[in-house]
Amino acid sequence: MSEAQRPLAWLPSSIAEASLTGRPDSDDIELAQAWSYLLDKLRDGAQIVESDPANRNRVDLAAGMRHLLVLLAAGVDEALHFDPDPILCVQRTSTDDIVTWGMECPDCIYTRATMRGGESYRLFGNRGTARYVGLQTMNGIVSTANELVDELEVDASGNFEVVLSADERTGNWMRIEGDHPTLTVRHFFYDWNIEVPSTLRIERLGDPVEAKRRTVDPDVALSRQLVALGDFVRDNLQFFLQFGGAAPPNGFLPPIDRTAIGAAAENKPVIGRWELDDNEVLILEVEPPEGVYWSYSLGNPWWETIHYGRHQSSLNAHQAVVDPDGLVRVVLCGRDPGVANWLDTAGFSNGAMILRCVRTTTAPTPRSRVVHFDEIASALPADTTTVTPDERTFILEHRRHAVHERFAL
Repeated sequence: MSEAQRPLAWLPSSIAEASLTGRPDSDDIELAQAWSYLLDKLRDGAQIVESDPANRNRVDLAAGMRHLLVLLAAGVDEALHFDPDPILCVQRTSTDDIVTWGMECPDCIYTRATMRGGESYRLFGNRGTARYVGLQTMNGIVSTANELVDELEVDASGNFEVVLSADERTGNWMRIEGDHPTLTVRHFFYDWNIEVPSTLRIERLGDPVEAKRRTVDPDVALSRQLVALGDFVRDNLQFFLQFGGAAPPNGFLPPIDRTAIGAAAENKPVIGRWELDDNEVLILEVEPPEGVYWSYSLGNPWWETIHYGRHQSSLNAHQAVVDPDGLVRVVLCGRDPGVANWLDTAGFSNGAMILRCVRTTTAPTPRSRVVHFDEIASALPADTTTVTPDERTFILEHRRHAVHERFAL
């Protein structure tokens, strides 16, 4: 199957859709053949990891092979939990600090709800205390509406409700379209220790619309899912390797609009790529964006966010220190340089870096320069904030605890 014939195979949602529709250019195959197809795609993925230029040391290779397991886990979760008539509720996605792909945000919890075309709904509850709570309705991967909860009518205690419907309503309202509209709720946290996510419920308004059921034999559905799972693992791996390779080494691309593949409209990521030898350091310098949320985060060669509980691989506006001249300077390297704004490359040789700007008036491109590790002190202002080894240990312990609590059942 050509890439043009399966443009969305890199998305996990393609696995659920395949169980009902199959592949657009071929007949269904027997289960044994589908299983062999999946194994062939896993072998293809392993060969890509071994041969790709992004694989430069043993840490890179190990992470790449492990990433195949991550993608397999994400795809298997999509297949096993697929329900053509899902329960109406707002629930967390399967993405967490372990099952992560495509540079998920270290500050974010994602929740979602699946709806039915032709119906209207009431979303209600409390916004919680997260820095940012954003609502997005989608038709497939196409964004239908985006709202910041704080720009809706919300009472003094943080309670609110919003109608989701195809027809416009007075008050808080968001448009939904398509046969299977979805709602995504994004919670961006600044202070990991005290901010809490929203508590939301959703209910149907009026009479239910009968589900459009497509009868598919269980063996056919599973065969289709196995094929789609194989495509997802291989194509997702390739997609992000190609996407990540577009940025210049130790530099950034201009801010991009990714709403075409499901990103929120107010999210303006500035995406870059870092490449460092063992004794090299990358220094980033930027005037911090003004607005609701911004952060830095680092990824490995396979576009996994470097684990932000075990490493200081991300910094948001609450965590980063602004220098007296009003600039934020961060240091990327694999060993602790003793400065507060350190981003830990965790033994990898290269990877992605993102300056996320959400509801900000600017999305600046950071200035970057590579220096030797021994030159850090002379390359930074004399009044740069430093930390001791004990202080770093304390910071990392609190990060790990906060991340554990965030994703605890």
